[in-house]
Amino acid sequence: MTYYFTSITANYFAKARLLCKSLKKYNPNAKFVLGISDTIPKFIDLAQEPFDEVIESKNLPQIKNVNEFFFKHNITELCTAVKPMMAYQIMTTFNANVIYLDPDIAVFDDLEKLEEMFETSSILLTPHQLHPEKDDIYVRENEILFLKRGTYNFGFFGVKNDEEGRSFLDWWTDRLSTYCFDDRYDALEELQKEGLLGLFTDQKWADLIPAFFENYKIIREPGYNVCTWNLSNRFIEEKKGKFYVNGKPLYFFHFSGFDSGGHVSELNKSLCYYPKNKDVYKLSKWYEEKLKENGQLIFEKIPIEYAIYSNGVKITNLERKIYHIRKDIYSIFSNPFLVTEEGCYYDWVRQEYRKYF
Repeated sequence: MTYYFTSITANYFAKARLLCKSLKKYNPNAKFVLGISDTIPKFIDLAQEPFDEVIESKNLPQIKNVNEFFFKHNITELCTAVKPMMAYQIMTTFNANVIYLDPDIAVFDDLEKLEEMFETSSILLTPHQLHPEKDDIYVRENEILFLKRGTYNFGFFGVKNDEEGRSFLDWWTDRLSTYCFDDRYDALEELQKEGLLGLFTDQKWADLIPAFFENYKIIREPGYNVCTWNLSNRFIEEKKGKFYVNGKPLYFFHFSGFDSGGHVSELNKSLCYYPKNKDVYKLSKWYEEKLKENGQLIFEKIPIEYAIYSNGVKITNLERKIYHIRKDIYSIFSNPFLVTEEGCYYDWVRQEYRKYF
């Protein structure tokens, strides 16, 4: 038995709905678990949703101090740090193999072949790219980027419920509990002092899988985890309402960067170099319309529960990273969200790191 799951905050609810519906359209017997690191909106009736189960990350047994864990991670870090924990919870609760799909993915075909890979493999991976780039612009924008962010895209992974699969999840959980950093923007000087530059959330850690584990499979079929970053080597074509990649079925497409505009920007750039790949626009338009049907315009406006201090001030990524790094203050400020007159993290960080404020 295989269970699928994703990890979101409430503003990604429409995407998770669409992912689940698209999965079950082509895989009607599939079981899907929604993992959420946020408050479930009060207007949501889970009994009417397509999800089979819901896991709230605040209840995960691996998280010993919810306030500490939720404060030290930004949204991206939080939703990625809990992925191996959720996978383990699903695996042990339902005695099942587990496949993770990012919420901004849509499924376009039967995934039975994917599930069959567990017969011979414990860990399933998809690289960002399957072939070397030919144009220098994509060597720079793709291959060099993958060297920094990780060889494998962890918008997808699969883990078998066996000894090696559980061993992988144990290791990955341990690393992400402490070292799930998105180091692109904030506190770079402080991260450098600690020797923590060069990490990218859950994904960069996966580069160690071939060294630490034996029974893994790198999926080389072009129809899995198609995204703008691999369109230079993947030709999308629609035939009679069905999409193909390099002449083979499209299994799932990863609409990464859809909200930020990054998806469209990268799509346009790709089509400047590969104009024959224009059918990918049909996918993009379809996804936009389906998101609206699933409530995107409502959910995208929902604020994240853990975005502010108790005094209403927004928590910056800088403040989160400083707390993340300074493990020596965890016992002093066990609830960093709380602002009090007696002494609190809010006041301490502004005094101790005044050069940033």
